[in-house]
This record gives sequence, C-alpha cells and structure tokens, in this order.
Amino acid sequence: MSSLQLRSELFVLDTPPRHGLPGLKMSAKRYSTPFSDPQGLTLLFAHGVGAHKEQWEPMLRHLFFHQKLEQPHSRIREAWCFDWLNHGDAAVINKAALERRSPGDVSVAEWAVAIASFVRSPYVREHRLVGFGHSAGASAIMLSTRAFPLRNQPFVALFLIEPSMLTRELWMSHLLERESKMTRSVSAALRRCHVFDTREEAASYFRERKPWKGFHSDVFDVFMQHGFVIHNGSVGDTKVALKCDIHHEALAYQDIENHFEATDQYTRLCRAVPVHIVFGSIHDYVPSYFQDCMTDVSQGRSPASVITVPGAGHNIAQQTPEAVASAISVGLNSITRDSAAHLLHRL
Repeated sequence: MSSLQLRSELFVLDTPPRHGLPGLKMSAKRYSTPFSDPQGLTLLFAHGVGAHKEQWEPMLRHLFFHQKLEQPHSRIREAWCFDWLNHGDAAVINKAALERRSPGDVSVAEWAVAIASFVRSPYVREHRLVGFGHSAGASAIMLSTRAFPLRNQPFVALFLIEPSMLTRELWMSHLLERESKMTRSVSAALRRCHVFDTREEAASYFRERKPWKGFHSDVFDVFMQHGFVIHNGSVGDTKVALKCDIHHEALAYQDIENHFEATDQYTRLCRAVPVHIVFGSIHDYVPSYFQDCMTDVSQGRSPASVITVPGAGHNIAQQTPEAVASAISVGLNSITRDSAAHLLHRL
C-alpha cells in the first residue's frame, strides 16, 4: 500500500473579498492516481485546527486503493485537500495579509466561503462532489453548503469525521466544562514551542507530546515534511517554525459560534443530502454528548450512516488513516449507487 503512487498538484486559489478587503489566498492540492476514473467521484477535504492539507495523504492512499476495485460510479476521479487560510502553506502565503488584520482572525465561516467559491469554479464543474471535514473542518464543509439552495446542493454526499459541532443549548448546559476545555486548549497552544534549530529537534519535541505522539508514523512523517517552514532568526541564523502561528491556532479554539451554526445547517441539510459520520470510540477531546447530538433523530439530525472506529480518539484522521479510509469506503459505496433516487426519497 505504501508504494501506491499519489500524484499531486499544488494550487493557490483566490478567495472572495471580506468586509471590503481583498480575499486571502487558499492553498490546495489535487490528488490523483494512475487508475483515477474520470467518471468517478471528486472528493473535497478540510482539516482540523492546527493541521494542514497534507495530513490526508496516508488515508488517501488507502482510499484510492479501496475504491479502484469498486463499481465505476464509486471510484475516485480526484481528491482536493484545502488549507485553512491561516494554516499550512496558506499561512505562509497570507502571512503579511494576516498581520494587517486587526482585530480578528480567519473563522471557520470565512474558510467555508472560500471552499464554496472553489465549488463554483471551473476546476470541478459538472463533477460529482463529496465533501469531507475532520473536527473543525467538518464545520467548514457544512457551512460551505449555505452558499447553495438546500434542494440544489453540489454535493452528492458529505462525511463528517469526529465533528466538533454542538448545539448552543448543549454547550450552555455544559458551560463550565466547555469553557474550561477551551481555556486549556488555548493555553496549550500558546505555551507550545514553535521555533526550532533543526527539523530533528522539532521531531523529538513533538514525538513526546499529545496529540502528535499518538499519530500514525506515516502521518507524523507528513507533519514533519509539510508542517514547518524555514524561519530566519533575529541574528541571521536559520531555524524551522510551524507554518500555523500558535496565536492563530489559539483563536481557532475560541470560534464557537460557527460550530453552533454548522450544527443548525446539518439539521436542515441531512434531510436533503446524505451525511455520513465517522466517530472514534475514545472520548479523549470530545465528550460523548457531541456524538449524541449529531445522531439525535428526535431533533431532526438523522445521518445516512454512523461508523465508530475502535481504538481511535478525536484525532482519528491522524491516528488510524487506514481505518478511516475503510469507514469512508463503506459510506461511498452505500450512497453513490443511486444518489439521485436517494436524494429524491429524502426530499
């Protein structure tokens, strides 16, 4: 499996203006394989806080391999992975523009608008689209659907992987716990070392710390390869630094309102588009009531399928890429057999 060839192309995309200012740039990679099927599905991926688009590569190798053996309509045409506009390569490209922003940061909602803009672009015109998001990326993918009529969505299905979505009511009922967790996440981000003399020093540091020490080795290698940028020190020496500024990561943990709105949109959308959910069995960062919220049929939240991956926690995409690929494969095969009829039935 590790020998499977993933072809990738890097793109830098324009995004819509914001509050009268020019839009930021969104970095993206398009992945394909020698057996990509032009009649197959086009997959769009959004990562979580502190991550980057390349985190999906180990999982994608497994997923492309799984789907190449399936029916033509279930195979993969290509996959696009996006950087949050202040994460990964986008953080480097947008560095000067981000420093001019005062106050504020790049919310999940702004990233969602950028993704929706891409969905309208010629790159994927007349493609059969499937959206994927992990953690906060699940909210970004869900919020991107607000740009389109409920009954005329560009997606044939959506996959939410360990979504960090919750209703306002549940947040308020667990307010002290939620605020305490948010404070700890912000504090941990701001305390973290983020500039190192060498890449080897950085690797030693992160191998001993959560969540990185729980990453699959292939994902950790990708993190070391793509998560850092050359940094010129104050005395002219060269160091390596995280691409995602720790202050931007800290602000992302406080972007609560947009997760409420994503949950509301999911409640509306799941009646029109199949939404598949992949959870981890370990409630390490996200309590079980997040999962209960996403599957509360009494409130109209009815996913097309739910798969729980044993032994994985919230960072499931980085911990168990092969298991995530297997879970996604099951969902793809079940919802793409006759997606048009399925949509009509749900409407």
